[in-house]
Formats: sequence, C-alpha cells, structure tokens
Amino acid sequence: MCHVIHNTMSPVLIAAIYVVSGVVVIPIVFALFKTQYQFSDVVLASVAAGAASLIPTVGGPASLVAALVVLYWRTQQSLFPDILVAVFAARLAMVPVLLALRLPQY
Repeated sequence: MCHVIHNTMSPVLIAAIYVVSGVVVIPIVFALFKTQYQFSDVVLASVAAGAASLIPTVGGPASLVAALVVLYWRTQQSLFPDILVAVFAARLAMVPVLLALRLPQY
C-alpha cells in the first residue's frame, strides 16, 4: 500500500515568508554594502513582494520583480550590486525555511 503525503502550504503562509525574509535579510545586506535606505522602504518592498507572490502561476517571478522595482524606486540606489544582491540573498534565505515546511510531518 502506497501512502501519498499531500503537504501543500497555504499561499498566505508563503507570502508571509517572503515578507519576513525580506524584512530580516535585506537590511543586513544593505549594511554590508553600506547602502542608504529607510526601513519603511524595505518593509514596503517586502510587502509588495509578498502580495505579488499571491498571483497564480507567475507569483514567484512577479514577487522578485516587485521587490526589485520598489527598492529601486524608493532608495534611488544602484540596482547592481546593492539592491539585486540584497533581494537575491533574501530569496536564498527562504529556501531552507520553505524546504523545512514542506517536509512530511510524521
């Protein structure tokens, strides 16, 4: 007998993970690059990314674009390396969290 485990995560939970990872990781990377920013800009970009992640089918890429566009618009900093590296570091930090939440519960 084969048991199939369906462990689907709520889209709202995934959006919340996008927001939290952005709010935590982006300021750390900005500090490493000595990038000038307002914390409210990071929160706005993270919330925009979380909201865009709720778009069916294209939520992941749309979320990435939303974070990049909002940070570029609000901070007026160079897109590379400051903003691009910060957003990609936040995305990379999400991987272990998302994998841990997808593991089957025994």
